[in-house]
Amino acid sequence: MKIRLCNINDKENWIRLNRAFMAYELSDEGFWNNADTISDEQFGIVFEEALNNPELITMMMIEQDNETVGFANLMTIFSVWAHGKALVLDDLFLLECCRGKGLGREALKYIENFAEDNGYKRLQFQSEFSNPDAYAFYTKLGYKSEDMHFFVRYFN
Repeated sequence: MKIRLCNINDKENWIRLNRAFMAYELSDEGFWNNADTISDEQFGIVFEEALNNPELITMMMIEQDNETVGFANLMTIFSVWAHGKALVLDDLFLLECCRGKGLGREALKYIENFAEDNGYKRLQFQSEFSNPDAYAFYTKLGYKSEDMHFFVRYFN
């Protein structure tokens, strides 16, 4: 397995995998924005904007056997509670055929090392109650779940 930072040549794979991720997440009663209405061109604009703002977002590609099988989108925030930069794991996704083989564990370890090596004070993320597989995965790796509400409002 190989994990690396995204580059401009990853646009098509990033779009393909984000669509697969959103389709998986949208099965949860349509809670998230509808990815079907977003064109590849719009996805591409978002990808390029993200690449041009590395101080805000870090995008990683996960590869196995020279095939891109997953991605991670990470956001940088400043946390007064952590007394410095915190890394927010916004998305971690592996194709279904690659789950249960240790790739997620390796990817998360890579992200943890990346955070430590780059001076982040904390790694944080959230997972919906409707995703019991994610809950089982993260708790198995020693992460603790806090009961919190996640509020969201989308703007056009």
